[in-house]
Amino acid sequence: MDMVLGPFYDVNYGKLCKNPFCVLICIIEFNQSYKTVIEYLKLIEPLRIIYPVLSSHKELLNAKYFSSDNAAMVSLLQLLKDNNIITDYITRAYSNKMVIENPNFSGDINPSLDNLLDPCDISDLSFRRHDTNWSECDISILPYLKRGYKDGKLIEILRAEKKLNKPWTYHQVKYSHKKMIRNGLIEKVYLIFPFPYDQCVDFNLFVKTEDTNVTQRILHNFAKGSRVAKEYVLCEDWGYVGFASHPQFLTGLMSKLDKIDEITEKELYQLRSIPDRESLFSQPPELKYFDFDRQTLEYPYHVYRERVKEKLEDELLI
Repeated sequence: MDMVLGPFYDVNYGKLCKNPFCVLICIIEFNQSYKTVIEYLKLIEPLRIIYPVLSSHKELLNAKYFSSDNAAMVSLLQLLKDNNIITDYITRAYSNKMVIENPNFSGDINPSLDNLLDPCDISDLSFRRHDTNWSECDISILPYLKRGYKDGKLIEILRAEKKLNKPWTYHQVKYSHKKMIRNGLIEKVYLIFPFPYDQCVDFNLFVKTEDTNVTQRILHNFAKGSRVAKEYVLCEDWGYVGFASHPQFLTGLMSKLDKIDEITEKELYQLRSIPDRESLFSQPPELKYFDFDRQTLEYPYHVYRERVKEKLEDELLI
């Protein structure tokens, strides 16, 4: 029924490198053509995923970038805004590890939100600190595991690497795989939709309270134990929930949230379309800039700025 994505491997990015590294969510407003905006956004290399957002009064899209410098990334978006490629943007950075919760197929398809503030045990979701030196083989096979290449079969990963003239043996690949699991860098996961995908609605919800502990409680309790697939993460002082559900759950969702006084701000974005099954998890972090001596991963944002400027100049926009 095409309801399962995976297996793929979730990455704890705090373990990856010594420098700060995270995922940055960008909500982008524009009035250029979608194709034009995408062309510019793709010039910024560590793009993870991008998809249009359904809106009745303005053009929106959501993009996620891997980021080693959030300020530099914001500066690039501001450059696009200053040159009318986009009209506005919001950025929100992951503050901890993403949690994926698959649906309870015996659960309610339209769950109540009355329990959002209920006390609950919240696991420690903080990014772990880098405490393991990663080798070239480790970093080479990580992108395959992240996107679930050939169901994560190590022999298939080795064959793909051999085509790139990499010298690894099967023993090395197997050792790297076990090393990353043992040291908490990766964890195998599946994403399961509650219904065939064409019968689901797919949304991104952001909520804000005056207390991040309350925000975390809301994220944890949101549709828990119901027939809803969700992922959630704290983004500084905002909470983010991405969820797929039966359309019935959407009915009255915002009015239900309106009744919770602790929620001071909220935003809801419906995905207009989503990348196909193959590409959904096919954009792992770009790792060619990994410095093995320093164990850092830093992107050359000055290079991306020059690329954007060159394109603007070619199109006589700057």
